[in-house]
Amino acid sequence: MRTSPSLKRSLVASFILTAVIPFLAIGFISLYFLRKDLMDSITTSNLALACSVANEVDVRLADPLNLMEHVAEMMVGRIVSSPGTFDDHLDSEMKVYGHFESLFVLDAGGRVVHAALQKGERARREDYLGMDMSTLPVYQEARKSNALRWSRTFVSMSSGEPTITAAFPFRGGTVLGNLNLRGLGKISRRAGLGTEGAVIIVDKRGMVIAHPDQSHVAQQLNMAGLEVVRRGLKGESGTYRYTNNGVEKFGSVVTIERTGWLVIVEQDVARAFAPVYRVQWILLAGMGVTVILALAAGIVSLGRMLRPLASLVRSAKKMAGGNYSFDSPPPSYRELDELSANFSAMAHAVCAREEELRDRNEELAMTEEELRQQIEESHRNQDELSVMNYTLQTIFGASPLAMVTLDLAGNVTMWNGAAGRIFGWSAEEVLSRPYPIHAEGEARGKLITEVLRTDRAITAFEFACRRQDGTPIHVSLSAAPLQDARGNPAGIITISADVTERWLAGEKIRNLNADLERMVHERTIQLETANSELESFSYSVSHDLRAPLRHINGFSLALTEEYADVITGPGQEYLHRIGAAANRMGELIDDLLELSRVSRGPIYREPVNLSRMARSLVDELVESQPDRHVVVDIADDIIVDGDLGLLRVALANLIGNAWKYTGRKDEAHIRVDVTETKGERVIFVQDDGAGFDMRYVHKLFGPFQRLHAATEFEGTGIGLATVQRIVQRHGGRVWADAEVDRGATFYFTLP
Repeated sequence: MRTSPSLKRSLVASFILTAVIPFLAIGFISLYFLRKDLMDSITTSNLALACSVANEVDVRLADPLNLMEHVAEMMVGRIVSSPGTFDDHLDSEMKVYGHFESLFVLDAGGRVVHAALQKGERARREDYLGMDMSTLPVYQEARKSNALRWSRTFVSMSSGEPTITAAFPFRGGTVLGNLNLRGLGKISRRAGLGTEGAVIIVDKRGMVIAHPDQSHVAQQLNMAGLEVVRRGLKGESGTYRYTNNGVEKFGSVVTIERTGWLVIVEQDVARAFAPVYRVQWILLAGMGVTVILALAAGIVSLGRMLRPLASLVRSAKKMAGGNYSFDSPPPSYRELDELSANFSAMAHAVCAREEELRDRNEELAMTEEELRQQIEESHRNQDELSVMNYTLQTIFGASPLAMVTLDLAGNVTMWNGAAGRIFGWSAEEVLSRPYPIHAEGEARGKLITEVLRTDRAITAFEFACRRQDGTPIHVSLSAAPLQDARGNPAGIITISADVTERWLAGEKIRNLNADLERMVHERTIQLETANSELESFSYSVSHDLRAPLRHINGFSLALTEEYADVITGPGQEYLHRIGAAANRMGELIDDLLELSRVSRGPIYREPVNLSRMARSLVDELVESQPDRHVVVDIADDIIVDGDLGLLRVALANLIGNAWKYTGRKDEAHIRVDVTETKGERVIFVQDDGAGFDMRYVHKLFGPFQRLHAATEFEGTGIGLATVQRIVQRHGGRVWADAEVDRGATFYFTLP
């Protein structure tokens, strides 16, 4: 039998887990963050120091480079008149800067034409004049790239110190200078960390060119094998940990952009972390003492706490034997005292529970009787369900529609008589077999499988299929998913009706529609022929009728002018009437041709600003009759989609009519605006002129129909017919509303 663990041991273990281990964890985490913060601080300060040194080196190299550029500018500009004067100038510049050991000016072939040495001795200068330095790699690189180039560092034979050659090309030659790098050692020592570390400068080969310990420079120590140097030569900046001469170090490296050299700030790990190690040992010792004292105090406290629990265990054993008297332990901790009180209450509660159990047994007997009654009711419900099932079976069998049920695999589970009559298969031929009805053409396979896949109903889906004997029929099918008592998919039910006769009737309708389309096509051809004949008629009217009119008008005018003394007053009146009639006939011909043109021409739709068009038309009317006083209100931005030319003709007729029929008023008003009626945009032109009787509105838009005499208002009766033809060709409609002597309003729509 498995022995339960001791409470005392469990509490001690819990104390260690909840107090000692977190305490130790906090201590070690504190040590970790202390080390991390120190490392971050050292990394930040070392990188800042390295960047500062790199900037100082870069600034120090700027002066000699400025000197080389100055010499190149003098050579290009030929500022110095003689070689001796130029050499003296170089000597003076060498004394001022003091960075170069020697400075040479080479011609285009790489030969020395001017030289300046640190001590300025002419005898030594003469040794260099004419020397060919074109074979130097740094010279070749500078000429090839036409830019400043640096050589590798080397130890000068004259000074024994690190030196580098700089080559600066110019038009017609090159300035070549040997730059002494002893100043870099001063920078390294001045920026050094003392005994804590060192600031080191290495060239692009990893060779030490500046170090607080000058012996490293003299020995030409190569540090290219160190991790920090390899990373720096790859162009990376940062702090890296590595081992140098068996000592663990970390160094921060940055690149001097001008030369590609590296500045490394190096420190010993042991020296840097010495304060952390001291704090670590102090903290570990303190944590050890604290843990030992805490464990001792915990064990003593547990002994005192467990004594009352032992008394409770003895009382529990008595209760297990049926003795519910409870001996309270001596007062202890508040929680244990509460536990004792609750234990005593539990003993009394157990007695009460036994009484309650006896009462519950009686209630259970009553519940059992209720359950028996519910079972009987369930049997009655089952009988009702059987009756309902029989009713459904009767409906299923007597239905005139084909009703079929399928399982989830698509096999037939029920097949009524109507299905057999419509499709030709008997129930015995299809039960437990795949559904035999399949749609033809594109609908094949998309009916039953769609319901099974999506678990959604299909309603009144019509398709063509074949009976068992091959007879084609058309069926309207509805299908819905079936579920079991738990709501899980159980299959589908389909209800089908034979709609072959309805489909045949629809086919007849489709054939009639095809015949109708053919007739419309033939009628369209006839209309095109009529339009062609109308064009011929328009041409005839334009050319054949105008000539006689011109003759009539011309001869009547000649008679009036040449025989004025012969023809009496009535004769003059007759000739005047003949001329007026000829002019009116010409106007009628022009209006007829305009009506024909707007009826036949193609429509080119585009956005049209009717507001701008109306203002232009009104300006033309005002210019033709400047003495009229007419107030015209035109709404802004009436934009429609239509043919610009046709809409201008229509709007010109409407505004022209409004202008004409307000001619007898001293001050007239015309309004062009837009409104909305039953969701339809309606444009209207309104005036307060003569108006007309609405009893004759049906004649208003007919050709040559006029509601006013020619003696009252001139016109041919073609204008409104033209407006109606243009609006109808745009798919709109036009109508009018008026009152005699109160004005008229003409409305039109343009979809």
